Amino acid sequence: MNHDLSIRAMSASHAQPLPDPEQIPPAVMEALIAWSVKLSSGTASAEDQQQFEQWRARDPLHERAWQALHAMEQTLNAVPASSRSLLAQSIDLADQQSQRAAKRQGRFKQLGMGAIAVFTLALLVNQFGPWQQQSHFATPLGQRASYTLSDGTSLTLNTNTSVDIHYALFKREIVLNDGEIYLETGKDSQALFGRRAFWVKTKQASLEAIGTRFAVYQQETGTRLHVSEGIVAMHTLAHPPVRAYAQESYRMHGASTLPQKEALPEQDPMAWLEGVIVAKQMRLDTLLAELLRYQALPVTYDAEVAKLTVSGVFQLNRDYPAEHALQTIAQTLPIRITRQHEQIVIRKK
Repeated sequence: MNHDLSIRAMSASHAQPLPDPEQIPPAVMEALIAWSVKLSSGTASAEDQQQFEQWRARDPLHERAWQALHAMEQTLNAVPASSRSLLAQSIDLADQQSQRAAKRQGRFKQLGMGAIAVFTLALLVNQFGPWQQQSHFATPLGQRASYTLSDGTSLTLNTNTSVDIHYALFKREIVLNDGEIYLETGKDSQALFGRRAFWVKTKQASLEAIGTRFAVYQQETGTRLHVSEGIVAMHTLAHPPVRAYAQESYRMHGASTLPQKEALPEQDPMAWLEGVIVAKQMRLDTLLAELLRYQALPVTYDAEVAKLTVSGVFQLNRDYPAEHALQTIAQTLPIRITRQHEQIVIRKK
């Protein structure tokens, strides 16, 4: 059996799907497999070739799918030498099984084994290509960190944040487990089929970035999105996508509810990138909730204190940022701060 990967893998991968495999209709996939088997069998006639050209011209989807296959040949150089024998063996095995299946059960089984060869190739290329990345990043309480991902995307993690990175052949995805991130999506120059789709997944929604800069905050009660530049499409379970544009903020409360646009007049949602919290007539309880994201501090107060409003800029790049902010606030608000049983108690004067 010939193990020339540049030829054998090409013939076995005629049915490679489009950049987003989920978008290929089953009928088109079946036709691709059929043409793959026929044209690589060595018995295809001139009439077969003519019918194939007519099939390609019948629908732009057919042509785009077929053209994508030719680009796949170029990716074989990305497969490590240690894996090439496994690739050749997988294709050979699929060919052998196809031949036996054709003798026993006819054309349908042959097509099925051709599909196995295609999917084997796709899995190997997807696993070993330079575009692949699987990573986990996390920051502890009070810390922030920045990373540059393999596609050129800039990722910044706020305090107490955890993310999982899943980059593959057709898709880039960041799973925000907890906390807050800021993203500047990269040009994705290593992508095989143009720029890959970029997604951020939270507990409430899937966010599709369209060349953009944006922040996502996974809160206990929902997801908050703020777009600095570009567009982000918010996909929830039971509704059509909703688009957020530059300088817009949205909150998503559940997978089955529509995203709600919100104004944030009392704070700058991007100020944490500069190491500060900017409060503009912000309720004291809201400010304290933000400060306690950066320092574990047991604080109690009553409803009368909670509704007091505060304006100012509070530094995060220092030790004990919440305590320092409280000392500053006590000089401007009619409050008294005391310690009782290892707790900070805030009362109105």
